[in-house]
Amino acid sequence: MTNLLKRQRDIFDGFFDEFRLSPFFSNESIMRTDIKETDTHFLLDIELPGFDKKDVKVTIDDGYLTVEANKKEEKDEKSKDGKIIRQERYYGNLKRSYYVGNVSINDVKGKFDQGILRLEIPKEIKRIEQKKYLELE
Repeated sequence: MTNLLKRQRDIFDGFFDEFRLSPFFSNESIMRTDIKETDTHFLLDIELPGFDKKDVKVTIDDGYLTVEANKKEEKDEKSKDGKIIRQERYYGNLKRSYYVGNVSINDVKGKFDQGILRLEIPKEIKRIEQKKYLELE
């Protein structure tokens, strides 16, 4: 009986394999990121396969750099007499945030090439106050 239930579950699980193979539904679509540090900045290489430059947005708010990628794709195939053979729609939205501290978006350099988003982010400048004395009245 257990084997029969397992086989039924495998049949239904296999039905959704095509969706799991799509980059929008896999666990591997979490923007794999390589971060390198130099003396003056951080270099982020973020993998966004299947996305175009126009699909990607980068913002900074409250010290967090956020990368968003949105994709909408529709495919229609028809036979000669006009019957629809296959219709597919893919909608994907990926979003990931990185804490960068007190950095302005104007100081960040970015480039998107062949599915890799490369960001150069200056290190947060820590302002050390000099010792000051309070003027007493």
